[in-house]
Amino acid sequence: MKRYLAALILSASPAFSDGSYTCVELDRVSLSAGGAMRPVYEGRALNFTWSQAGFDSDGVFFHDSYVIDDLGEAGFRATAENEDRSDVYRFEDGYLYHAAIVKYGSEPSIQSQVFECAPA
Repeated sequence: MKRYLAALILSASPAFSDGSYTCVELDRVSLSAGGAMRPVYEGRALNFTWSQAGFDSDGVFFHDSYVIDDLGEAGFRATAENEDRSDVYRFEDGYLYHAAIVKYGSEPSIQSQVFECAPA
């Protein structure tokens, strides 16, 4: 019985909780009063580590502090804002959804991205 239980636990899909993840961008779009824009290249990589203290990443997480709501084993919801941008993140079941209102540049824009992520 113990051997069966151990095999069941080891074969279960990983829980998505605080830790390190490697991600691949599935889609991205930017909208402004001037129109919509899609990136020239698709499939950008993203690596990030999260904890209740915040995020460490090589992109997308641009703020020093976040309000983070833990969604249990599934992931998190986070928000952050400064004078240049407002960001909303949702990480759930291996997908990171990110939306931002960016207020720098020639005109404000709304940017949206979706990443597929796996524990690193």
